[in-house]
Amino acid sequence: MERVAGGLRCALVLTLCVTALAGCTGGSLSGHTQSCSSSGGLLQERTVSCEGTAESLGGRMGIEFGDEDDLSGEYRLEASISVRSGSAEVYGGDEDIPLGNVSAGEPLTVSETVELSRSDPVVFTLDAGEGERVDGLTYSGVITRR
Repeated sequence: MERVAGGLRCALVLTLCVTALAGCTGGSLSGHTQSCSSSGGLLQERTVSCEGTAESLGGRMGIEFGDEDDLSGEYRLEASISVRSGSAEVYGGDEDIPLGNVSAGEPLTVSETVELSRSDPVVFTLDAGEGERVDGLTYSGVITRR
């Protein structure tokens, strides 16, 4: 009997640890699609344009523009973000610069400078709050190297 009780305690502790670690991931994104294009390069101003949608976003998630590995430095962000339901705080770049709030019926238009880093090329972050989510996320934007 002691062996069964010890096994149950171990399973409970393991479950609690896994649950706690899962909560630290920051958030979730489901049904996400994104289309991006880039122009410019060595001798021209670098520009990346993206538009995307997600069925839902839970917690806090960063949005990168495509799979560009070499995006780092200061960029000008021009973006439009909307949700069908819920609300979220929006932050710019990897520095948690507050850009505003987006909620159902109140889209957010952004025109700000953001700092991107090679290690974390997040263009903007949406934070719906712990245990909260937004549905029907739609965004479009352009970042231009400064």
